[in-house]
Amino acid sequence: MMWGYVLGKACGRLRKTDPNIALLIVAGGIIDFDIFTGRPYNTLFGHHGIAHSWLVITLIFVPLFFRFGWQCLPYFVAVIQHPLFGDLITNRIPLLFPLTLSETGMNLSIRNPMAGIALEFLGYVLFLVIFTASNDWKKRVAATRWNLFWLSLWIPPIALTIAQAFGYYEPVMTDLIYTAYALVSSFTLFAAGGSLALRSFRKR
Repeated sequence: MMWGYVLGKACGRLRKTDPNIALLIVAGGIIDFDIFTGRPYNTLFGHHGIAHSWLVITLIFVPLFFRFGWQCLPYFVAVIQHPLFGDLITNRIPLLFPLTLSETGMNLSIRNPMAGIALEFLGYVLFLVIFTASNDWKKRVAATRWNLFWLSLWIPPIALTIAQAFGYYEPVMTDLIYTAYALVSSFTLFAAGGSLALRSFRKR
C-alpha cells in the first residue's frame, strides 16, 4: 500500500495531477483481496492467481482509461506495481498468465528475507517523507460515500499484515524485525487513514 502511494504519487506529479489519497493507497493493496477467496494459493482465483496478473489488471483499466483518461494513470501505477514490482521481487507471480499459472520471481522473502524487509522499509520511509513533504497528512478528501468506502478498504489488508506478522512468527531475528516493522507501518497507516477520515467527514 505504501509503495502504491509512493509510485502513484510520483506518477501524479509527472502528470501534474493530485490523486485522491484515500483511493491511491488502497489501490496499492487491493489485489491482495484474493486472499479472502478461500481458494488454494497459486490457483486461478487463489492468492497470486488471476488477480496478480499484469495482463488482467491492464485489461480492467482499459475502459477506465477510456472513461477518465490519464487521470487513471496514478491508480493504475499503484495497482500494477504490486505484482510487477513488489511481488515479482519479494515473491513470485503468474507472469505469463493466461499461458500458464506457473510462477516467476526472485522470491526474496525466502531466499533473502532481510532484503525483502529492507525493500518494504524503504517504501515506508519514502511514504513518510512524501506524505509529510506534500502536506497530504493535513489534506481533506471530499466527504463522499465513495471516499468513506476507499478509507474502509484500508482496514482488511492492514489487519491482515498484523495477523500474518504474528501468524508466521518464530523466535528468530528476521521475524522479530518483520513483526516490529509490520506493527509500526500498520499503525502508521491506521493513523493516517483515521486522521484523514476525521478531517474529511467531521461536521463543520
